[in-house]
Amino acid sequence: MRKISNALVVLLTASLMITGCWDRREIEERTSVLAIGLDVVEDKPELLSVSVQIPVPLKISNSGGGAGGGDGAEAITVMEAQGRTVLEAIQVLQNRLNQKIFFGQTRVLAFGEKLARRGLRTITDPFRRDPEIRRLLWPIVVKGKASELLRSKPSLEQIPSVYLMSMFDNGTKLGTIPDMNLGNFFVDLSTTGREPYLNYLEINGHELIWSGVALLRGDRMVGRLTPEETWQLLRIDDEKDGGDLIFSFEGDDDRLITLSTELIKSRKAFTYLQDRVKVHYDVHMEGNLLEKTFGQNLFDARDIHLIESGANQFLEENAKQMIKKLQQYNTDAMGIGTELRAFHPKIWKKIEWASAFAEAEITVSFHFELRNTGNEIE
Repeated sequence: MRKISNALVVLLTASLMITGCWDRREIEERTSVLAIGLDVVEDKPELLSVSVQIPVPLKISNSGGGAGGGDGAEAITVMEAQGRTVLEAIQVLQNRLNQKIFFGQTRVLAFGEKLARRGLRTITDPFRRDPEIRRLLWPIVVKGKASELLRSKPSLEQIPSVYLMSMFDNGTKLGTIPDMNLGNFFVDLSTTGREPYLNYLEINGHELIWSGVALLRGDRMVGRLTPEETWQLLRIDDEKDGGDLIFSFEGDDDRLITLSTELIKSRKAFTYLQDRVKVHYDVHMEGNLLEKTFGQNLFDARDIHLIESGANQFLEENAKQMIKKLQQYNTDAMGIGTELRAFHPKIWKKIEWASAFAEAEITVSFHFELRNTGNEIE
């Protein structure tokens, strides 16, 4: 009996292993979508416009498709449909295709600015639920229509979504573009005490330009930060490098200094006085002299001190401008409320952060240390 039982176990195990994937579908039997664009229908505001960017393998240069090579001008096709909901519009698209639409390769989810200002929570609901959708794809807000982004033709890539993917991947590694992927956006959207933001893109002919971030209050876009203001947000909140610092030496606009940012450490302190939250950031930075537009050698201690104090003044003024804009729009993109709630519950219980953030006293002091001035021409 024991031998028979063992044989049955072996047969049952083997049968489970050879069944394969019951719902498998060959890659050639699917229509992969690289990017999705969502817009408001101008003359029918109750409807959504959904655009999808689909690669055409035989039209991509060097694809090995023989006569299908070429210059890549038709490497992608963009299809568009309308519906009352996202999935209704996608179903309309599916009815026009001979293969099942597949979103497992989607890397960009673009929202037109008008739609972003109307609200994104219900629009993104199907993407939260669909297991095919990657949490690492890039959600972005586009000035104008998202469909225009999908139809753009950047000079350096055949496929716009591949160009965008490289732009954002490299930007996050350099510390100049926020790492706001779909997963992080969903987390911020549901986190008490922090408002989400999304990368903001502009289209200028064949150029796709990263232009800072779109600020959201709740799920609605209310304004945006410029690239320079976004870099300050990254330095203060995420300890990221941001872009190079370019400022006037001793206030002279004809003498410009460019510094790199190699190391950033940010500390914050909270107090609650006279029914007002006070937050102070202390940011230590180190960097090198990259460029100057004048002939003076900058070797002695006085000149180095002037460079460092000039950098501190420049950074603090820009930080003040960025914080003023956040409080003007009443959107806590810095996540101050999250830390108050987690680490200072006594303060958190005394305030209503939705209104207290705009009245909070938020200050930043920078301490820039110049590592190296480089070689000088004698």
